[in-house]
Amino acid sequence: MSTMKSVIAHYSEAVLPEQRGNPLIEALPVQLSDHDVLLALSHFPELDEHIRWNAPAVVREQYVDRIKQFRCPQGNYIECYKYISRALRDGYFSRNPLKSSTVQYLHYYKDERPDIEPVDGYFQSCADTVTIVGLSGSGKTTMLEQVLSYFPQVIEHVNYKGAFPGFHKQVVWIKVNCPYNASVRDLCEAILGALDNVLNTGITIPASRNGSLARQIAQKIKSSFLGVLVIDEMQRLKFSRTGGENTLIDFLHEIVDSLGVPLVFCGNHPFDETLTKKLRIARRAESGGYMRISSPEYNSSDWQTFVNYLWPLQWTNIESPLTSELNEKLFILSKGNIGLAQAIYKRAQMKVIGSGNEMINCAVLASSTPPLSSHSEEFINEPIPGTQGRRKLATVIIPKAVEHQHPLEQKVSAPGRDTVDKISVIPGDLNRPQHTEFLKVITSVINNLDHYLVQVEHPGVIRSLAQESSTYSQLKRYGLLCTDPLNE
Repeated sequence: MSTMKSVIAHYSEAVLPEQRGNPLIEALPVQLSDHDVLLALSHFPELDEHIRWNAPAVVREQYVDRIKQFRCPQGNYIECYKYISRALRDGYFSRNPLKSSTVQYLHYYKDERPDIEPVDGYFQSCADTVTIVGLSGSGKTTMLEQVLSYFPQVIEHVNYKGAFPGFHKQVVWIKVNCPYNASVRDLCEAILGALDNVLNTGITIPASRNGSLARQIAQKIKSSFLGVLVIDEMQRLKFSRTGGENTLIDFLHEIVDSLGVPLVFCGNHPFDETLTKKLRIARRAESGGYMRISSPEYNSSDWQTFVNYLWPLQWTNIESPLTSELNEKLFILSKGNIGLAQAIYKRAQMKVIGSGNEMINCAVLASSTPPLSSHSEEFINEPIPGTQGRRKLATVIIPKAVEHQHPLEQKVSAPGRDTVDKISVIPGDLNRPQHTEFLKVITSVINNLDHYLVQVEHPGVIRSLAQESSTYSQLKRYGLLCTDPLNE
């Protein structure tokens, strides 16, 4: 998650007439077009060509970690951005700090407000709830954090239309995790800690009694003008006979109804199945929008754009162009899971850098699949996107814990280098040694291939023999065929 971003308010007139004159709304960033959303939320790490071709392996391995920073927004980023932007504006609509209804809202808790109705009427919440669900690693949390990072977390108000607006700081969003035990108190303390952190006001000691703590949270949320509360890891919420989860849900609804703060639920499957068990909760959970994030299909623009921007991020000293075979292999191994695909590509480069043969091929990709993720029950049961009901792209068997099948970590000094390189044994890769007794010999040949080619006495013999039928006997006659590699 990016670090907290605080900015001084710059106001732009709201598009809707009913939202104009509201400093909370007019201080938000202007609405982006679909194209601008993708540009604003993307991040492509810089590839330093000098480092790639000249730096030792130990340096290039560190540069490979930049792949973790790679962000190529998918089409669903646009939908998520619109949901968050709409939720913020709708939630702030009924909390205009310049109106008397908001003044009364700030000073009274729940139903304790006086019977005297303000000039602008009683406070009426306009907040909704957005729910985002998807398979673990499908990129929903990354997407959500990228969208949130576009909005400043804190906006400081000094002068609105020539006067002080009556408040100083506006907290646009905070993000917390759902407690493991569905405890309201644990969630309250998490919210309180997050608000203290972004407001930089010091640690607030939580009240000992739950009722007092709820009031404490309510007042903190009100005074900070919290725009949207994001709760991740909602799959931890499972309804049981104890009823603790219902208490938590009721508390969250209180935040929406009484405090007017929109919620964003984010969770792995089967959080969506949990919601459907309670009609009232399900209806409320999707009032502001519902998204089910799934992996893109191979022929989709999302996957092809992702892989074509990711693949050039190579810090190997051999350029391995993206072919349709490599593209399809990475897709099948990851099942289109963007997070897993990035992990495979990163591990593939880490595996070959410094090995003496830094080419990336299908065997290297297959041996770089994270064993725990790829063999989880959830991942195994997930079909390859786009193959349901039709012929599959391919059948792939990923060896379990490939790197542990051949625990060889023999170190050799490669000619012309000042660092100690590693030899990678990758099952199924015919371009790399598969038997330990050939390691030194084959590595020596690979590292001195240019030298050997220069020493060939008959430079045109290979080309001419390609047209003859007795190729092997002719090669042996010229002394170019090795029949005893261990002794010659």
